[in-house]
Amino acid sequence: MKISVLTTVFNRPEHLRLLVATLAAQSRRPDELIVADDGSAAAAVDAMRACLDNCGFATKLVRQDKGGGQRSAARNLAIRASSGDYLIFLDCDIVLLPGALDVHVQSAAPRRLLCGNRALLDEATTQALFQASPAPSAEDWEQAWLLADRRAMEDAARLFQRHAALRRWHLARPHKPKLLGCHFSLFREDVERVNGFDENFVGWGYEDDDFGRRLYKAGVTPQSVILTARALHLWHPTDAPQVLRRRRDRPNRAYFRRWRVPAVCVNGLRQPSA
Repeated sequence: MKISVLTTVFNRPEHLRLLVATLAAQSRRPDELIVADDGSAAAAVDAMRACLDNCGFATKLVRQDKGGGQRSAARNLAIRASSGDYLIFLDCDIVLLPGALDVHVQSAAPRRLLCGNRALLDEATTQALFQASPAPSAEDWEQAWLLADRRAMEDAARLFQRHAALRRWHLARPHKPKLLGCHFSLFREDVERVNGFDENFVGWGYEDDDFGRRLYKAGVTPQSVILTARALHLWHPTDAPQVLRRRRDRPNRAYFRRWRVPAVCVNGLRQPSA
């Protein structure tokens, strides 16, 4: 089984560098890493290319030209550029601890969606990891794990089990258990079954919930690897919560809440004009 890791990135070459380092340190490395750039500055792209050199597995950097900030389009671009049978999706600010990729591979099955999560690092710990040369050691990552805020991740694990039980009784909301788009995996054929991500979602917000909802409609079953595939979120500056909510909600919320959403989106991997 050929494994592809897919990530999207926007002006964060240092975060990508650490993601690459943790993939190289896995006992089971991916067969390829596909990086979809979402409109980064030229200097950032050059830095990304440099960190993809000599990492021990195949890499490919592709760029989308839709003006930046188009997460669904960037993810579909990465899917098209990949060649693996099994796809692991990670945001560029997510790093896998040793053994995490093995958890995905060993738990993989057709029509199964593996849902991960992440513990949160603060600015000081993230900066210390950036400064480790040439890359953080296994001990550095374990220490970072001990320092990370795991409360939201542990809450998510409990909620996942509750929603999974409700789904077995056909009582769950259509997009529950929640797919957190920064860390999940599934077979390529299941991605293609729903035509990938819906590019009618503009920017950021609700595109992951929609993808999960359509997978569930197509008969894909969710399974949690939240506590077993350990991952960390590298700190970075963010906008104020109210700004993030406005950016997420308009216009994506109305589109997400439309009636009778089919499993297969129209404006996805296979475009209407293709």
